[in-house]
Amino acid sequence: MKIRCLSARRALLALLAAALPFGAPANAAPAYDFDRPELEAILEDLIAWLPGEWSSEPQLHYERTVRVPVEGEHDPWYRTFARIDAPQIGPYVFYGQINIASRDGPLYGRSQVIYVASIDEARGVVLVRGQALMDGEKYINLQDHPELWKQVTIDEPAINCDFIWRRDGEQIVGVLDGRTEDKRRDGPGTCSFTSKSGKAFYSDAEWVLGPETLWLYDINKLDGVRFNGRADRTHTRLGRARPYVCRVEDADGRRTVESYDRGGSGAAKSADGRTLQWTLLRSRYPAADGVGLDDELRLMLHEPESTQVLDASRAAPQAPRISLKARGIRVDCSLEAKFGPLPAG
Repeated sequence: MKIRCLSARRALLALLAAALPFGAPANAAPAYDFDRPELEAILEDLIAWLPGEWSSEPQLHYERTVRVPVEGEHDPWYRTFARIDAPQIGPYVFYGQINIASRDGPLYGRSQVIYVASIDEARGVVLVRGQALMDGEKYINLQDHPELWKQVTIDEPAINCDFIWRRDGEQIVGVLDGRTEDKRRDGPGTCSFTSKSGKAFYSDAEWVLGPETLWLYDINKLDGVRFNGRADRTHTRLGRARPYVCRVEDADGRRTVESYDRGGSGAAKSADGRTLQWTLLRSRYPAADGVGLDDELRLMLHEPESTQVLDASRAAPQAPRISLKARGIRVDCSLEAKFGPLPAG
């Protein structure tokens, strides 16, 4: 039996080898062939899916309560993308920024970027070019200030790296590609060039976008030294956030709090005077039957800075309402039609 299995394995390997073109590298990247209507559909999905608010809190909650990666927790990002009307740049323009940890967290330095999308039929891709904003402090929360949209500019010829988007099943995937052939020398998904300081710059990135999820992988190096991204080369996983308004009743009285379902939280005082924290989190939790993960919305009560849940209520992922009553505290959260402006930094 072992001899027959080994012979079958060798025959299979020989068949696979024969199917490869002579001299083809074993790790060659796949090829793509999209026509104009397919590229237009990719661009339509990018326009429909990218704008919104995204949080990595579901990933962090899983890492803190189930398994911590060897390299430690991923970055606590709250990312915002908005399509803006900036015809001086192009017909499809987006603005993006990162706030640290939460919707009202501090702005992440140099995270304000203008992205310009177009269709490149010659390369068979949707092309996105991005550049950090100069004088970014003037444009914080730009998505909320349409009076500034026609003031922003980018120096497109100075951009070294393209983001090329293709469809991969039901998702669309963007990878880096050097703008010219010499900047693509390290292969698909990479961009390499000499920086203004004379150092060798290398970037390797992949973004995977669907209606509800955005996985981001970015690595940057100067002269071979990594200054951005993780050594384990894993994605930061973000989930689309939806706005909720939460009505809180506790020992301090009644109040209304604007919140969201990807880690929105607030303080509450229990009947015995303890200060606790409530958190609204849609995430993939270990399934109750012990097999796999279930997408679920939970409203949890816990000690501040603790992952130990004291009380919780559960609902469907996009439930219009969820309530929790425990320890002299009542929190009632309802889904809203849209977010208000981002809090001022």
